[in-house]
Amino acid sequence: TIMDCSINQIAEYLGLSRNTVSKAINGKPGVSEETRKKILATASEMKYRQYLLSYSEKEKEEKHLGSIVFLTKASSQSGFWLSVMDGINKGLEGSGYSLTLGVITEEEIFQTRIPKVLQEKDIKGIILVEVCNAEMCMKISNLGYPLVTVDMPPEESGIENSIDVVTMENKKNIEKVIKLLYSKGKRRFSFAGNLNSMNISDGLIKRYEAFKETLAKLELSEEEEYSFKNESQEQFSNNAYLVEKIRRMKTPPEVYICGNDNTALHLMHAFTFCGYAIPKDISFVGFDDIPDAGNSLPPLTTIRTPKTLLGECTAFAILSKIKNPSRPRLFTVAETELVIRDSI
Repeated sequence: TIMDCSINQIAEYLGLSRNTVSKAINGKPGVSEETRKKILATASEMKYRQYLLSYSEKEKEEKHLGSIVFLTKASSQSGFWLSVMDGINKGLEGSGYSLTLGVITEEEIFQTRIPKVLQEKDIKGIILVEVCNAEMCMKISNLGYPLVTVDMPPEESGIENSIDVVTMENKKNIEKVIKLLYSKGKRRFSFAGNLNSMNISDGLIKRYEAFKETLAKLELSEEEEYSFKNESQEQFSNNAYLVEKIRRMKTPPEVYICGNDNTALHLMHAFTFCGYAIPKDISFVGFDDIPDAGNSLPPLTTIRTPKTLLGECTAFAILSKIKNPSRPRLFTVAETELVIRDSI
């Protein structure tokens, strides 16, 4: 394993230009999603520790006050967290703090094991993205660094009362889109999203609650027989698994409300493979509005989270916490927006 490798080493290893690698790692446009994923996977494997500041090396040496670790899951879908990271970078610009990309594995979360990147000496703060296991978050919190989480562990864990949270409004637009589909005559609704994950976020729980609550208001109930509520991220990515499950369905529902865009896109692909027409036979709704959502066939109706804004709010929270550790806790909620496309 190459420790602390450079952008040049990643570029050389993959046979790509330094510019392409830099764009992918910094979440800039001009790189295909496939290439971006390959670069990020390689950066993770090569233990790339990245300092993302926009001023020169000399200024960096003069102003470097320490690093803030951006810790995310190894299997996180890049479309969401890259945009959040871009917002954090904007918010940190000129602050003297650099952003180090850290990866935590499912195994580390399961075993509540502190990843090596959090044992570095110059850490001044930690940002968690898609790390929502309450026990893991508490263990990281107990390290004593200023800590901000994007989304958060399930509300019943109570940990959100002790750390800064930057999250999104999860319920209003789920209700709005279900009522819209109801007005178009849809009556049979199912849900897709792993509700039994050991790393489940409060956001996903709130989306499912909104789904159930809205159906109840309309005197409908979830078609649980056709819901995908226990599938792991790996199973949602496994076309053969999804196709086999779909082929056993007698009469699939008219609508799938999905916990995130990746889940919706995988399901759409599998249902299309099985001969169903979208939206004629089944409508799909996602959540997040990642770049792939607008490029799918058909383009996916989704609920847009202001990802760059979430990042900027996170940067503000972490810098504020570093400066004043005893300040009151921040709980920031960004509004979301329903984006209607051709999948409904």
